[in-house]
Amino acid sequence: MMKKIALLLLMICMTLLFQELTVRAEGEQQYPVGKNYLDLSNLIMKADDSHCAFTENPIFVKSNHEYTIVLDFAFLGQHSDWLGNIYVSIEEVPSYDSYDFLMLGDFTHERAYVEFTPNDDYVFLTSLPMMPTGYNAIMYEGSYADFSGFEPFIDSNETMIYQGVLPIDYDKPMALEQIESYLHAEDPYGNPIEITLETDEYTTGSMLPGNYEMIFMSSFNQIVKIFYLEVRVFDHSSPIIVDPGIITIPLSEKILLNDILQTISVSDNVDLMTASDLVVTEDTYSVASSVGSYSITVEAIDSSLNVTSLPIQIDLVDMNGPTITGPGAIYLYTTDAPLSNQDIENYFTIIDDVDGTNVSVQIINDTYHQTQEPGVYGITIKAFDTQSNSKIRNVSIHVIENRGPVFSTDEIILSLDAADLMTDQDLIDWFTNHTLSLGHDISYVCILYNEYENHSDEEGNYYVYMNYELNGETQTSRIRVDVQNAEDQKSLLPYLAIGIPAIVGIATLFILIRKK
Repeated sequence: MMKKIALLLLMICMTLLFQELTVRAEGEQQYPVGKNYLDLSNLIMKADDSHCAFTENPIFVKSNHEYTIVLDFAFLGQHSDWLGNIYVSIEEVPSYDSYDFLMLGDFTHERAYVEFTPNDDYVFLTSLPMMPTGYNAIMYEGSYADFSGFEPFIDSNETMIYQGVLPIDYDKPMALEQIESYLHAEDPYGNPIEITLETDEYTTGSMLPGNYEMIFMSSFNQIVKIFYLEVRVFDHSSPIIVDPGIITIPLSEKILLNDILQTISVSDNVDLMTASDLVVTEDTYSVASSVGSYSITVEAIDSSLNVTSLPIQIDLVDMNGPTITGPGAIYLYTTDAPLSNQDIENYFTIIDDVDGTNVSVQIINDTYHQTQEPGVYGITIKAFDTQSNSKIRNVSIHVIENRGPVFSTDEIILSLDAADLMTDQDLIDWFTNHTLSLGHDISYVCILYNEYENHSDEEGNYYVYMNYELNGETQTSRIRVDVQNAEDQKSLLPYLAIGIPAIVGIATLFILIRKK
């Protein structure tokens, strides 16, 4: 009965102890800051003069992971003389499985070690040999082959990793020496200690806008601490769009908006930018169809999202004068009515590409002056649009002679009415008197044969043959009478031709017109 009670009390105590350990462990469930799991302040020397210690609190470990305890000979003291017979005892919690591990010696390096793999999450060191004159003792995750040196146990409140951010303007890069000058490390007593650079992505990289990592390291008392420096290269310079000023384009030669953009220069301190990177945010030009001022606004954004916006004025102008279409020369006869300026303008079609027919016309450099004298004359036609753009056209005017001989009459010509009333004798008497008035004395004038008399109503040419005496010589001549239709009588004048061979230089012309 007493044995059962004692067993029950033992189980209750163990349960309470496990619960206490569990609660304590749960409140401290964290792995060491450094690689050393062995907190020397957790060791309590046994009172049995074994020169061994045990841990007061369990050590939180990773189950099923290999661990190694390494002690140098200065920590073991006289225990190092008995290697091969020195053990480390370990108890796992909550299973309470216990193990004794023989320490193996590394006499070359004056160290001893044990390797073990716990199955539980907590372990007690129930017996750890130590007669220390030095404190090089470590328990770490891994095998002895992974040993890289002793490191003191680091308090959980100790900061092992430092971090910082260094912003750098892309246009003002920093050298490595300048960056290093911003970092300082000291030992616990305030003395400066060396900092080494382990990783440098910034000064060995492109140094373009972006984030780069630099890792610095400093060591004291076999404790290595790291400073992670994030270098953030930023670009706050916006792209540069070269202002082209006012762009002037003839309305008749209006080009596409994209063609205008290709003439605009854009650049950036970081990015390679061309006109293709320009974005049009405002545009009154594309739909324009008349002369006037219009605008576009272009925008450029670099890879750092810096933005530049530029408004550009575009003037559509009329720079071409009217088109003058028409002959290069004008031909007219001297008998034609002279051409007025308006008559000349009517020969031409004058149209402006902007104003249409709303143009002004002037005739300048005029040598024609509506003359009817035969010759070639020049004029210049000048046309203006509403913007005072002008075009000129040189034209030659050919005045051509198309008239035949011009007959003049004197007193020898009979009037039409008089000729119709005269008999043959009247005609003889008139001819005699007229030649006498000219200083020629003719006599014995008679009509030998009158061909016209019997054909006065028939269209054709008829003669009246006459005989006369001049200066004692008998002469013969004839008169031709042309009989025409009444419609042609106005334009064709019958004429009388008298040949007087004996009178040199004297030709007497009679005109007799008989109506049909």
